[in-house]
Amino acid sequence: MSVMGMIKNNAYYDSVTLMQVSRAVEESEFVKKAMISMGTDMNKELLKAAGLLDKLFEAAKPSDLIIAFEADEHADIEQIYQIIEDKLNEKAKDDKEEEMPPTSLSSAVKRYPELNLAVISVAGVYAAAEVRKALNKNLNVMLFSDNVSLEDEIALKKLAHEKGLLMMGPDCGTAIINSVGLCFANKIRKGDIGVVGASGTGTQEVTVLIDKMGGGVTQVIGTGGRDLSIEVGGIMMYDTLEALDRDEKTDVIVLISKPPVEEVAQRIIKRAEESKKNIVICFIGKDNNESAGNIHYVPTLEEAARKAVQLSSSSTYKELVDAYDSDALMENVRPLLQESQKYVRGLYCGGTVCDESAGMFDKAIPGKVFSNVGKVRRLEDAGRSTMHSFIDLGDDEFTVGRPHPMIEPSLRNSRIIQEAMDEETAIILFDVELGYGSHRDPAGEAVAAVREAKKLLASENRNVIFVAYVLGTEDDLQGYHRQMELLRSEGIILASSNARAAELCLKLIGGMSNE
Repeated sequence: MSVMGMIKNNAYYDSVTLMQVSRAVEESEFVKKAMISMGTDMNKELLKAAGLLDKLFEAAKPSDLIIAFEADEHADIEQIYQIIEDKLNEKAKDDKEEEMPPTSLSSAVKRYPELNLAVISVAGVYAAAEVRKALNKNLNVMLFSDNVSLEDEIALKKLAHEKGLLMMGPDCGTAIINSVGLCFANKIRKGDIGVVGASGTGTQEVTVLIDKMGGGVTQVIGTGGRDLSIEVGGIMMYDTLEALDRDEKTDVIVLISKPPVEEVAQRIIKRAEESKKNIVICFIGKDNNESAGNIHYVPTLEEAARKAVQLSSSSTYKELVDAYDSDALMENVRPLLQESQKYVRGLYCGGTVCDESAGMFDKAIPGKVFSNVGKVRRLEDAGRSTMHSFIDLGDDEFTVGRPHPMIEPSLRNSRIIQEAMDEETAIILFDVELGYGSHRDPAGEAVAAVREAKKLLASENRNVIFVAYVLGTEDDLQGYHRQMELLRSEGIILASSNARAAELCLKLIGGMSNE
């Protein structure tokens, strides 16, 4: 194997396009690995870590395109370069078929003076400067970028507060503004429920369940996961709560977060108590199911959606229904497992739903639950599971230099096979997110991995139980029923909410030895 490649000067392509090209090259025969990227210092570090940093590439500028791959002597190098050129030309052709988009915030505002919101997704080291430009042009901001410093977040949110603007983020993955889904969001019917979430998939989960239970939303606003930290102080949740409180179309407000520090929580709760509207509070992992005046505390995302719909004056509540009989599964499925198979391995694209499941397990089986996120015991190595493990594959450690697994699921697919081959794995639990921004066929991708895992298991005369939850609505572009049927046809057990999927797994392992 040897490293090969070239530099193309002043040839810019976006990171998602380059990841797709890299993947196409890696699918070539005799290619071990490939990385097609811009010549930034961060990407050079990634090349070095991957063993692909040839001396030739060190001279590349951030505006240059680096083509690097490792291939053996049998590889057809000309064919590999042709694959790269064809893929890049496809992108260039797509761009020419439409009017060239603005190349800066200034040119965008000049061309479209009616704009009032900017969605920013650039490398974290550049994000703060772009957000500051947008706020100073009186644009609300949704900041999708991660790896933004805490100091920058505080400064930017204070600036937004002073100007009466939203600064959603950083690492804000979900919002629905005036029925338009931004980044990772689902097609949700209109209604009278406003949602504020310091979590991405947690907010998605609540909104899709609101839709399934017969309700609808006015506005869905993300704050970024650190908003309720002691340092940030809940600036954006407080401001958004005030805005929804003033909104005549919003009758019920849902607040979602992982447990904030008490000082920040009390500030938010105090403002909520001043409202005349019903407010549902779900601080994930905090076991509270009480009501006091207009405040309604709930312990799970499913309960948050249910309470909001029940309180809504314009909704007709519908209960969720699961297609499986858990008692029948206990009788028919558990006997397929061997004595060594004791543990559940949760493989998640969504961080908040991962955290919710891990928390539910830790409450039921304390001390035997591990994760790379949240409040449970921390895995020493996120690449290797221990006992009951719940892995957020969208966490920063997995997404540096590659798309989020909701966009490009190959990382999760390989992990499904890895966990299936572990003799201690009894159940593999995973999520499938539909909607804007997500892969066009996430269920199809997952099914291919499950099918491969089952072939390998059959060669060892073993079985593993697969349980999944599809986070989506009937109107999502991927086709909710088609996605469900793809999974069901492969024998994957489907639950109607993330919490129910976790509860089912807890029941299926009940009575097993977990020592």
